[in-house]
Amino acid sequence: MQKKIKVHLLVNEVAGNGNAIKANASLQSILKKLNIPFKQQKSHYPGELISLAKAYANHHFSSDHVLIVVGGDGSFNEVLNGIKSSDYPETPITYLPAGTGNDFARGAGLTADPRQLINNLLRDPESERVDCGYFTSNIKQLPNGYFVNNFGIGFDAFVVHQSNHAQLKKKLNRLNSGNLIYGLNVVQALAKQDKFTVTVKTKNETIRYGDAYFVTTTNHPYFGGGFAILPKADVYSHHLDTVIVEKPSLGKFLWLFAKLIKNGSHVNAPQFHYVEAKKIQVQTNKAEYAQIDGEDIEKQNFKLTFKIDHFNLLK
Repeated sequence: MQKKIKVHLLVNEVAGNGNAIKANASLQSILKKLNIPFKQQKSHYPGELISLAKAYANHHFSSDHVLIVVGGDGSFNEVLNGIKSSDYPETPITYLPAGTGNDFARGAGLTADPRQLINNLLRDPESERVDCGYFTSNIKQLPNGYFVNNFGIGFDAFVVHQSNHAQLKKKLNRLNSGNLIYGLNVVQALAKQDKFTVTVKTKNETIRYGDAYFVTTTNHPYFGGGFAILPKADVYSHHLDTVIVEKPSLGKFLWLFAKLIKNGSHVNAPQFHYVEAKKIQVQTNKAEYAQIDGEDIEKQNFKLTFKIDHFNLLK
């Protein structure tokens, strides 16, 4: 016997250069055909999903209510932060990935098929306890928060910043080619991203890298739309990993990138390092860009503490 459910949709139509609009339309069509009652709320500006998700959780609905996020990883990040800041932080979340990269969905093995998602939910699955990262920081506008993918400093953050602020991106988005801007900015980052010093501390060790180029604390293997920066990372491992890549020459960078795509053997290169722990401190010595689940943070020095946390996921 199928479970009777009521669905609440939180939708970011900007996500995925139009993918979220199509995914939401398909999902609603399926809900209507199956006579599943639903309500919808759309975000109209960055950060609104935080307050919408918090308000939803504070209603403390019964178990037959299902919250579905339709959007990208940034949208899911906002909903997670809203749920975790509510009076009921264990409220389960369901995610229909419809963004550009969808790295969390890849890392957690989620379906992007609306029909399969609803069929799964009608089987009354148990929610799963899934890892996420929690950070405290010296960032004035963001002293703490949660992330599902990664918190990156340096190379990847430079690419995200340049891409999010490029006028060309808007034009390419209108042509459904917004992803091209990331490729262009990877080339720019290769030329302009400088090296910096980072100190990484865990309970058992303190390590200092003087030629850091890319520093990311990650919850699962993927970044940048499917690149497995650390294949062994896992959303069920109950720890975080901080990856440090020291600045290579252009030729070495291309060699490392080829290894990453081919078989993940880039992790054996002398420029590649990672630290695994439940709590990790990261401090940089100069102003760099940062990104949190694809949302960019302006240049500054960073003093960060990362801890493993969790949330409840229905899939």
